[in-house]
Amino acid sequence: MDELEFCLKSISYPLGMLLEGKERKTEDAVRVSRETITLPEVPFGALCYLTGLALFDSLELVDKKRLAEDYDRLEVFKKKLLASKLGENLKPYLTNPGLLISPLERLSFDWLEFQRRKEKVESYLKRLRELIQESRSRNEYLDRASFVEELTVDEGLLLGYLAESEKERELINSALGKHNPDYREMAKRYFKALRG
Repeated sequence: MDELEFCLKSISYPLGMLLEGKERKTEDAVRVSRETITLPEVPFGALCYLTGLALFDSLELVDKKRLAEDYDRLEVFKKKLLASKLGENLKPYLTNPGLLISPLERLSFDWLEFQRRKEKVESYLKRLRELIQESRSRNEYLDRASFVEELTVDEGLLLGYLAESEKERELINSALGKHNPDYREMAKRYFKALRG
């Protein structure tokens, strides 16, 4: 996993799955096919948004409908970027994304594989939710959530995606950041790439 896949999966795990295993090439726009994806040389925040948008645009209509909330998450990410210190630099890429996206082929999402991965982490999600309810403080919750060290970075990202609220997602990410060295390291690399 690299920073781009981490970024995409932190916004939309399913869209990030579509990036897995694709050969990457450098061109002037994001073009998606079943085997390859071309990526322009643009600032990282814009690249993550444009890649997510291109992958979403390439989906079959039925998958687009199922992932409508993920499209909304992409738009929230875009608004956060534009409101940040990076906003001015990213504006040219984010205000006219159609100029930098060119889908080549329709993709269909592997819902069975997603379900299989989801089932693998559901017991962790259940335990974390119980801890959130039972713990009297954030520190107590974090101390008791050490079992997340067993998870891979990918599984950690899926947990965050499955969270039911922004607060729950933040608490899951805090536990991963505290107890899972691989996740913490990947998150650091991602934020460094984002800052440019």
